[in-house]
Amino acid sequence: MKNKELWIFIFLAGLLGFSWPVLAIVRDGVGTYLFVFWALFIGLAAVAARAGGRQR
Repeated sequence: MKNKELWIFIFLAGLLGFSWPVLAIVRDGVGTYLFVFWALFIGLAAVAARAGGRQR
C-alpha cells in the first residue's frame, strides 16, 4: 500500500472508531475503549510516518 493510501485508511479508521454508533456499542467501557483506540491510532500513525520516511 502506498503511503498516501495508508494515511487515507488511518483517517477513515479514525472516523469509524470515534463515531457515535461504535461508542454506543461500548458505552459501558467507553473510557477504556477510547484510551486503547487512541493509543493504537497514534501507533498506526507513527508506523505510517516511519514507512513514509523510508520510501524517500
